Amino acid sequence: MKILVTGASGYIGSQTCKLLKQQGHKVLVCDRRTVTHQYYDGLQNFGSYGNIDPSFVGTDTDAVVHIAATSLVGPSVTDPALYYQNNIAETLNLLALMKKCNIKNIVFASSAACYGEPESGVCTIEDGATPMNPYGWTKRMMEVILADYAKAYDINSVSLRFFNVAGADSEGEFGQEKQATHIIARIIESAMAGNKFTLYGNDYATEDGTCIRDYIHVEDVATGIGSALAYTLENKGAHIFNLGIDRGYSNLEIIQAVERNTPLKVEYDIGPRREGDPASLIADVTETRYLGWKPTHTLDSIITTAYNWYTK
Repeated sequence: MKILVTGASGYIGSQTCKLLKQQGHKVLVCDRRTVTHQYYDGLQNFGSYGNIDPSFVGTDTDAVVHIAATSLVGPSVTDPALYYQNNIAETLNLLALMKKCNIKNIVFASSAACYGEPESGVCTIEDGATPMNPYGWTKRMMEVILADYAKAYDINSVSLRFFNVAGADSEGEFGQEKQATHIIARIIESAMAGNKFTLYGNDYATEDGTCIRDYIHVEDVATGIGSALAYTLENKGAHIFNLGIDRGYSNLEIIQAVERNTPLKVEYDIGPRREGDPASLIADVTETRYLGWKPTHTLDSIITTAYNWYTK
């Protein structure tokens, strides 16, 4: 296939481009930032998707993988305009480009932030999705828009609700940038620097009192995107799937796993809960089986590859 990938310079985008090239696809990439890897066949930097030259994409492109987004929950609350502009208005510009170039398939990087705070702590696609912040709403709104575009313009889509993406490329090429937001990266960075880590809350209704989350390796996310691309070619309409491992780990279990898989000793203290943090968020992957995809990494390999990346 000939595929256009947005956000190709980022953590997930780089890994995805590498996989798609290894699978033999022709990969076009576009990004506002410099793309430092070589896993692509064409590159265009841009300020807006509305400025991308249709001749760069051509009329023979089979699909788009839309990963680029502004993606931090906290800043989305203090500056929602930036998030609605980048994540919705710019995605509408991308969809306009797809219409102009007659591209009929898109894989959209959505988020578990669509769920807000599910009562059971397990996130199923059938549950009502009520986000708790503007970032989550931008992802949910785009899912609704894609459903409308499928009906009106025959643009097929798969929206993948990523859970906590972690780990690094097994060959050591890609990993998260320093000062990443996810707890695994933050714990490793803190311990390597000899600093004390703060856990936010130990009075949740969980076995050890700390938050539980579902963690998925970045390589498994890339293979999930590859499976979703194949799915769009065979299935009309707009579809939504969770991308997680159907298993949660508490914050204290993450600390124990870091100490088990690395030489690090994690010093930590307990801080107050962060407002809006649900006790548990775990992906239900019952529907995800239709993608023909299964994760291959464990929590141990997530932490091992992340540690190897930070020590590289």
